[in-house]
Parts: sequence; C-alpha cells; structure tokens
Amino acid sequence: MKKIITMCLVLTLIVGCKKIDVDFSYSPTDPKAGETIKFTNNSSAGESWAWTFGDNSTSMSKNPSKVYKKPGEYMVTLMVDSTKHFTHSKLITVYDTIPTFVASSDSILYFHDVTLKANIYNPFKYDLVYQWTIPDNCVITAGDVNSASVTLYFTTPGQTDIQLTIIQNGKEYNISRQFTIHPAQAPAIVIRTADNKVFRQRMINDRLDQPSMANSEDVYLIEQTCDTMLTFNGTVFTASQIANQIAGFQGLNIQHLQIDAMQMKWYITTPDGLFVASFDGSNLTTIDANATGAIYVDDLRNRIYWATNQGVMAMPLVKSKNNQFSTTPISYNDFSNVDLITVNNKFQ
Repeated sequence: MKKIITMCLVLTLIVGCKKIDVDFSYSPTDPKAGETIKFTNNSSAGESWAWTFGDNSTSMSKNPSKVYKKPGEYMVTLMVDSTKHFTHSKLITVYDTIPTFVASSDSILYFHDVTLKANIYNPFKYDLVYQWTIPDNCVITAGDVNSASVTLYFTTPGQTDIQLTIIQNGKEYNISRQFTIHPAQAPAIVIRTADNKVFRQRMINDRLDQPSMANSEDVYLIEQTCDTMLTFNGTVFTASQIANQIAGFQGLNIQHLQIDAMQMKWYITTPDGLFVASFDGSNLTTIDANATGAIYVDDLRNRIYWATNQGVMAMPLVKSKNNQFSTTPISYNDFSNVDLITVNNKFQ
C-alpha cells in the first residue's frame, strides 16, 4: 500500500511541474482607440486563463476581444491555470482612433430620411472641422455640410458615395463610404394631359418622385375619374347645373367641382381660378387665381390637387369655418396642360 501511495505522489509532482509555454498574439498589430482588438491564446496547454489589460479590465476567456477607449501604452498579461509561473506579458501601443461615420439605418430607402453622424474619439477636446461631400441626388433636411451630423434623403435609387473630411488638431482624415439606396413603394398622383397621355408621380413621405409614364391600373383609374359631375347624398351635381342648385353659386361659370364630404365644403374652378366654399355656397374664398381646370380632393391624405399653366399644385384641405387659410400651395410638377387628376392609393 505504501508503494502505491508513493507512486501516486510522484505522478502528481510530475504533472504539477509540467511546463507550459505561455504566449499570445493580437490583431491588428497597430490597434487604435475605439477599434476591436482580438487576442489569440497561443499557449501550449492550460485549462483556465486570466487576462489583465493594463487598464483595470480583465477577462477569463481563452481568446478575448478588447476595445481601448484611449490611446496609450498598455501592459497585457496572460496567466494560465492560475499559476504565476505560467504568465506572459506584452506592452502594446494603442494609437489614435480611426475616424469614421455611421448611418442611422443599414437599409436606406430613397425619399426617406437617414442621419449620417461623424464618429471620432476626441479625448483631449480638440477643435474639429467637418466637411461632408454629398452627391447631387441628396437633399439635406437637418444640419449642413459643416456639422458633425447631417440628415438627408436620396432622390434616386442605386449606389452612391459619400465622403467626410475631419480635421483634428491639424491632422486631416478622409473617410468615404458607399451606400445602396433602395426604391420605395408608395401611392401616386395620376394625371392626364390634353394630348391624352397619362403620367404617375409617387408621393413618398410628403416628398415627390419624378413623374413617369402611368401603368395600366393608373390608366383605368383616370378613365373612371370625373371632376365635372358627382353624386352626394343621393343628389347629382354637375358643373353646368350646380349654379342653379346651390344659392351661393348663382351667376358663376363653374367648370369643375369636387366635394370634401367630411368638412362639407365645395372646391370649384371657374375662369377666375380655384375656390373653396361652404356647402351652401357661402364664404367663397379664392385658393389660386391661376388654376386652369382639373381638380381632385384626396380625403385620405387631406389634400386638394389642381392644375395650372405652371403645373399641378397641392395643399391641405381647408378646415376653417370661414374658409380662410394660411397654407402655401406647393408645386408637384411642371405639366402645363393637365385636364384630369386622380390618385392611385396602391403602394407600388
């Protein structure tokens, strides 16, 4: 029995004294503040690991990752199997950060806002100079080309490059990123011109795509549209007869008519322009003296569209009792010969 115990003790001593070659490497070899450093344990053996990174942080992982917030020199030590004899240390230098910029969304749709923000570590509070270089298909909605962040949207799909130059303490950094801008589905205003051509113009977040040729569904919708006659509460109203039906319209040469059934208001055009009036014809108010005819009330979006010699215009429906408004109409396009307007509400 004594012999067996002695042999066990000898084996324990042999195993306990087994030499472990402790070593590690890290990547990148010239790390910068804010950059992820991957440490690789290259030790010849071991079952447990204890890392110290020289900034009061530690890890028990075999192959940890580490981000230093500040540049400088750091003594990194790896201990294997909790034995001080099995350690290895390296002094690593962390250099100045890599400036970059980030986008608020990884999937960017055109005509949708995206915020680009400079990302630079600046522990010593140096003055920073920013200069964004953006393509022609961008519209800035917040910030400017000299601010740390800028909000913008793209007006066309496809790939595009954006550059940012940052000057920190006299050192210039030039960052470039490529983005893929994806098409967005949206409803469209549909217009027909006097030469019987039909166009569509998508409305995306109150922004307008460029007009394009209409599809078959658009053509069908425009053919079903009429702005010279409508039925309301069982009564048929026509442009030629409404002056005899509504007392306040007597004497007016009405050419086109629409009704906002929610607000009980008429929208009419005459040779003198576009007007809004209460249902009994009172409070007749001029909207646009340059209106030339075609009109359309869009209850879903709370808008009125109308044609002028300068193009299609739009504004929110009038809500006030006396039909006064302060909204400035906006221009949708430059079609000067529009004779019919409608909306395709299908997202395409």
